[in-house]
Amino acid sequence: MSVQTATSSRFRLFKRRTPRQPMTKAARREAIEGYLFLLPNFLGFVIFFAIPLLMSLYYSFTDYDLFNEPNFVGIKNYQQAVGFSIQPEAYQTAVQNNKSFIDAVGSMIKTNDPIFWTSLGNTIVYALGVLILTVPTAFWLAWLLNSKVRGMVFFRGLFYIPVVAAIVGVALVWFWMFQRESGVLNVVITGIVNLLNGLITPLGLKPIVDPTIGWLTDPNWAMSSLIIMRSWQTVGYNMVIFLAALQAVPHMLFEAALVDGATRGDIRAKIVVPLLTPTIFFVVVTNIINGLQIFAEPYIMTQGGPANATITTVYYLYQKGFQRFQMGYGASLAWIVFGIIFAVTSVQFRLSKRWVYEEG
Repeated sequence: MSVQTATSSRFRLFKRRTPRQPMTKAARREAIEGYLFLLPNFLGFVIFFAIPLLMSLYYSFTDYDLFNEPNFVGIKNYQQAVGFSIQPEAYQTAVQNNKSFIDAVGSMIKTNDPIFWTSLGNTIVYALGVLILTVPTAFWLAWLLNSKVRGMVFFRGLFYIPVVAAIVGVALVWFWMFQRESGVLNVVITGIVNLLNGLITPLGLKPIVDPTIGWLTDPNWAMSSLIIMRSWQTVGYNMVIFLAALQAVPHMLFEAALVDGATRGDIRAKIVVPLLTPTIFFVVVTNIINGLQIFAEPYIMTQGGPANATITTVYYLYQKGFQRFQMGYGASLAWIVFGIIFAVTSVQFRLSKRWVYEEG
């Protein structure tokens, strides 16, 4: 009987609900004004993002060259970019020439677009290089600057200045620093070499040869130069992110650890790093995404050279689409880059469950 009473009372409560009241004139006017305020942003999103995005997807399946009508070619552009063929005769030739097993296997694989794979390899090297140089350095800078010392705000701002500097200005400054004959870096290296030679030559030792590094003209150094420049500009941003996370760590944890006899190294390794794993994950993901989209640095400083040593995937698609007017092929390269970034980011999110510490 009690169950029936409860059920009937719930039914009565449900039936007694008043219908939704119509909007008043003031409420309707307020809603219209809200939509009008959103309209410019929405139109900008549709016109400058959504429509070009869909058009690029369509063009990636065509042979569009900017001057003629696009013809649908299916996945031909994607096959041209990532496709390859196996040539066993090339392997036999390499073995007969006494090449190593790895070189022989590499010569057996014939890619449809070798420059794309070169650009992809350069992009991966660049992204990993910037990641390795900036993340640990930014963490240590944040650790050092997370102290109450007079003038600390000045030093924090000093490390952050490169972040707000325009990439064109930064690239031009580093371009002159990387000059082979008169660049600051080679001048400093020459001075150090001359100083050491002045010390070891009287001892009868063989003098050190001045390397005179061609930072932007030597294929062995060009990509390293771009990595150094980008790391210098990025480390300040990562430092601020780590610094904000460090300041959010409760001081009582540090005090309790010191009372228990923990050293600064123990506090950093067993308390700070685990608590900062969400921040570390964020910095790693954003740096890899930005690294895989590298374009401005090689465009301004090296134009992809020397000998394609600094050509990246985004710069290569720029060459194909806007210099050679192969818009269809360039669009397919753009979507390949998107797929790579999406896949890498998805893997990072899956792996984060194993090492990222989440509170609660």
